[in-house]
Amino acid sequence: MPTILLIDKGTTTLDAVRQMLPGEVRDLIVADTLETALHRLGDMTPSLIVIDLGLKPSDSSLMCRRLRSVPRFIQVPILAVTSAQNAAEIARVLDSGADDCLRKPLVLREFGARMRALLRRPKGTESYLWITINRQDRSVHLRDEPVELTPTEFELLEALCRTPGEPMPAAMLLQEVWHYPPGIGDPALVRNHVRNLRRKLERDPDRPRIVTSAHGRGYTVSVDIRHR
Repeated sequence: MPTILLIDKGTTTLDAVRQMLPGEVRDLIVADTLETALHRLGDMTPSLIVIDLGLKPSDSSLMCRRLRSVPRFIQVPILAVTSAQNAAEIARVLDSGADDCLRKPLVLREFGARMRALLRRPKGTESYLWITINRQDRSVHLRDEPVELTPTEFELLEALCRTPGEPMPAAMLLQEVWHYPPGIGDPALVRNHVRNLRRKLERDPDRPRIVTSAHGRGYTVSVDIRHR
C-alpha cells in the first residue's frame, strides 16, 4: 500500500485525502514545511506527494522546485492543489515540477481519481513530463506543447505507447509500424527513426529521458501517456 506525503497549510485537503482514499493508504505523513516533512518521513520515500500551500500559486511553484531538489523525490509524482485562477499560473506550477494540478474548490471524485492515476504510474517514469496522443487528428503534445511528427514517427511513437515501460524490440516495430513480415527489414531503419523522434521530443537527444532504450531488448516510452 502507498505512502502519501501531504504538505498542507490547512485541513481541507487533509480531510479530502482521508475521505477519498479510505483503506488505500499505508501511511499518510502530514507536514506544513519541507523540513518537517523530511523529519517525519525519516528514511521513507513517499509514493505520492500532495501539496496545498494556500492562497499564493508562487508558494506552490517554489515548493515544487524545492521538492525536486531532493534526490529521492525526483521521480515521486507531485499533485499540487492551488487557488490559481488562470492558465498561466497553473503552467508555472507544472513547469516547477508538479505532475498534475487541481484548482480549488476541490471536486472530491476528481481529486481521488487524480491521486489514483498518479499512484498507478509505473515506477521509474520521468517525473513532470507527459505525452498526449490524439488518434483522431494524429496530433502529439509534449506536456501542452504541440510536436510536429511525420506519419511514420507518429506510428512509431503510438506503437511504443501501447506498451509503456516495456521495451519493444526493433523486429516487432518493423512489423507493427512498417508492416514487414517477420524476419524482414533492417533494425537500422528503426534506429534512424527513433533518433529523429528523440530530436523532436528530447531536451538532450543524446541522453534520452522520454524514448529510452534497454540494451538488447528494444525501445520504450518512459513518461506518462495520455490519450484523447
